[in-house]
Amino acid sequence: MDSSDDQHQAPEPRWIASVSDVNERDLNTLQRRVSELEEQVRTYEALLDDLPDLFERKFQQRLEPLLERYRLLASQGSELRAGQPPLVQAESTNILRFPMLRIPALLQRRKSA
Repeated sequence: MDSSDDQHQAPEPRWIASVSDVNERDLNTLQRRVSELEEQVRTYEALLDDLPDLFERKFQQRLEPLLERYRLLASQGSELRAGQPPLVQAESTNILRFPMLRIPALLQRRKSA
């Protein structure tokens, strides 16, 4: 390395402005922009507050045709079943009854054969 490299100093960046360089016009422009952004944030917050109600309305709008179709199918099914007797009568029990076997008659047939 040579000795000239040790004495090199980079110039100050020009993009960094000091507080004294900011004039009144720039300050007013920035304050107006901040106000606009705050208003935009309030608008977005109001939209977010309305979002659950909007979602509920959209859900109901999409659900209504399905409910109507279900009601129609249920009414058609009940109309079809109206002309037919029920499969199981209400007074029946779950007991199965078989005819009585005649064991002595069965034994007599075997003896005679």
